[in-house]
Formats: sequence, C-alpha cells, structure tokens
Amino acid sequence: MTQKEIEKELLHFLKTSILAEKVDLSETDELRSIGVDSFSIVEIILFIERKFGLILPDNQLLPENFKSVESIASLVSKALK
Repeated sequence: MTQKEIEKELLHFLKTSILAEKVDLSETDELRSIGVDSFSIVEIILFIERKFGLILPDNQLLPENFKSVESIASLVSKALK
C-alpha cells in the first residue's frame, strides 16, 4: 500500500469519525489546529492497528509523527515495509 493510499484511508477516517462535519482537512494540515486532541490520537492509533494490522512501537508514538495526516501515513508506510 502506498503512502498516498494510506493518506486517503486516514483522511476518510478522520472526516467520518473524528472531525465535525464542516471541517475541511488536507494531508498537510496540522491536526492540533483543527481540534484533534490526545483522545482523538488514541482513536487514530486504534484505527491504524485495526485497518493495517500494525502495532506501532511505543518509541514511534511521538508528537511529530502525529502532526498531520501526511506524517501519520509516513509512519504507517514505513511500519508496513
């Protein structure tokens, strides 16, 4: 699965399960600035584990890895290799 495909899956999840209806989101938007908090990050991690069959190592659960959809997709892409 490519990073772009992962980004698409993450965007869909965020738009349908985390964000308010009218919130617009792109791959590079800073998630914190649109209201994504630590509880939402936990939901994103659980989604990644279910969707991609990954357990992200604790040492990868860093704020910079969850800054944007693009950074999360990069983390997932590397973990899938």
